Amino acid sequence: MAKRKRSGRPPQAQHSRKSTPSQHDKRRRLDTPNPSRRRTKTASIPLSGTIATLVASMSDLLDKRIGFRLPIVIAGAMLAGGRRTAASWFRCGGVNDDWDRFYEMLQSIGRNTVSLMLPLVMFIFKKFDPGENGHWTFAIDDSPTKRFGPYVEAANIHHNPTPGPGDGDWLYGHNWVCLAMVLSHPLFGVMALPLLSRLYVRQVDINKLKQRYDWDFRTKHQLAMELLRQVFGTLRALGSKARFIVVFDGAYAARDLVRPLIAEGATVVTRLRRDAKLFDLPANKPGQRGRPRKYGKNRISLAKRAGRRDGWKAITYCCRGVQTEGRYKTFVATSKVVGGQVRVVLLEHASGNWAAYISTDPTMSVEAILQTVSDRWSIEEHFHDVKEIWGAGEQQVRNVWSSIACWNLCGWMYSLVELECWDLSAEQLVDRSDRPWDNPSRRPSHTDRRRRITREMLRSEFLNDLHLAPDETKIRDRFERLLAFAA
Repeated sequence: MAKRKRSGRPPQAQHSRKSTPSQHDKRRRLDTPNPSRRRTKTASIPLSGTIATLVASMSDLLDKRIGFRLPIVIAGAMLAGGRRTAASWFRCGGVNDDWDRFYEMLQSIGRNTVSLMLPLVMFIFKKFDPGENGHWTFAIDDSPTKRFGPYVEAANIHHNPTPGPGDGDWLYGHNWVCLAMVLSHPLFGVMALPLLSRLYVRQVDINKLKQRYDWDFRTKHQLAMELLRQVFGTLRALGSKARFIVVFDGAYAARDLVRPLIAEGATVVTRLRRDAKLFDLPANKPGQRGRPRKYGKNRISLAKRAGRRDGWKAITYCCRGVQTEGRYKTFVATSKVVGGQVRVVLLEHASGNWAAYISTDPTMSVEAILQTVSDRWSIEEHFHDVKEIWGAGEQQVRNVWSSIACWNLCGWMYSLVELECWDLSAEQLVDRSDRPWDNPSRRPSHTDRRRRITREMLRSEFLNDLHLAPDETKIRDRFERLLAFAA
């Protein structure tokens, strides 16, 4: 029997009923308060260094009755291992009987993500301001996280961008639109530091959220524009005079996003579909009556231009920290998506394998366009690390604001770790003397940076109280050997 062709429409979420009610009824707990329960005031192993300063600034933006809990949660997340649920964060942070207050704090963080981002942006501005002649580079992309259960708010079926051998084209969970700042490290190449993320909710789920929250449907393009306006306004308020360059993949190359960005004064660099609708330059005659033409009469076929074997030029550009050679064609065209002229670059990866990119600034060089496009891949590396290392999406919270808080906390911890270790050399970040088979010139990973910070936290907590004694060296040596296994 012939197999039925799979439908391109997303499947519907199916769940079984909840088996038993929760054993922690909040109303019953409030009716019978326990005066002897232990309250958590500080983390069992507190933060240190620049991270402690930045997290303290973030906690000051919350209500003082709950703000002191933010450093405790982040310290616990730094030390947590295994499956990184919110409960594992609380356990490693030393949370006692008032654990319910920490879950409530997550909801407050989710509602105030924009204000909590400010200390991070201020620190980046003071450290990396490119000046009036420079530019800030931002990357926009979305990433889904798998969730389980029928009572996870705002979760539904989404497209799976990276299906594995055992995965399908769709997954059940949340989808996040993320904004990251792309910075170039002098030693370790390009890095994407996440600043803020928004939760994309499908239109079929809006009515469910409206019953509890004031939630309106917004497309991914609208969410991306809101994120960019928040960061643009913050940097301008801080006094930055640098230009803005925004890079994203072809899925975001839409009029609803590109034209507002151009109106904000930003330059957009993105990939084009092979069948994109482009026109040549308009031929406006001098003295011609009427409004001058904005688009040319002749449509440009990218496939035909790439198919011609003449006109290709060689170029060497920096692709993810490595000098790469390639062949390109470039020309200026007009696009209705942009509303004017664009610089088009056709890059040939192999014979017959090519891709098209555009910049809304026609004067932008080909090398700068290709380097910006290659730098966009750093946000994909961030998505990998924030899920594999920080366990984004594994926190097992069901409230929509708690889910937003956990995802943004994972992204902020990624940025905090990278900024803490920015000025350190490879020798200071990782010691491979116990791994002779490892490549000594390999770039330190994000795990190496996080491990160094957790070791410093443990050292400052357990060795500061060690008094001078004849066997102090032996004790320190034993402790360092223990850290090698624990962190």
